[in-house]
Amino acid sequence: MALATAHLTVADAPPPLVRVPARRAAGLRLVGVTALLAAAAITVLAGLAVFHSVLAAGQYRLSELESGIATERERLIDLRYELQMLHGPAEIELMGIGALGLVNAPDPIDVRIEPRHIAAVDPPQSSTRQGGDWLSIKTLLTDASTAHDRRS
Repeated sequence: MALATAHLTVADAPPPLVRVPARRAAGLRLVGVTALLAAAAITVLAGLAVFHSVLAAGQYRLSELESGIATERERLIDLRYELQMLHGPAEIELMGIGALGLVNAPDPIDVRIEPRHIAAVDPPQSSTRQGGDWLSIKTLLTDASTAHDRRS
């Protein structure tokens, strides 16, 4: 039996392994880390831009509301002035003559209130907001005027 022999030549040998220097591998790692940090920075900046736009929109809405409040306060001042003008003596006289058909008295009438009438009723409060016993005042004036008419 014959043995087969194989002859290997240099051309048949596998290529030698090439070692990559450690410096080049570190450079590739540095580029990857830099790219990752750049992407993170861009993401943070985009988030800050969105946050800023939300804050700016809120500030714009707040300034609109403040200007609306200022407008309504001015309107409230005007309405209070108009209300005081409507409750003034001249306006009440015009409403009495025009809408209610009241006429001026030919002579002024002095109403004398008896001390017993004043003692019967608590003194009225100074403001209608605090309330007041207007019915008792009306009764007081009615009694006083009837007493005045009986003496005449």
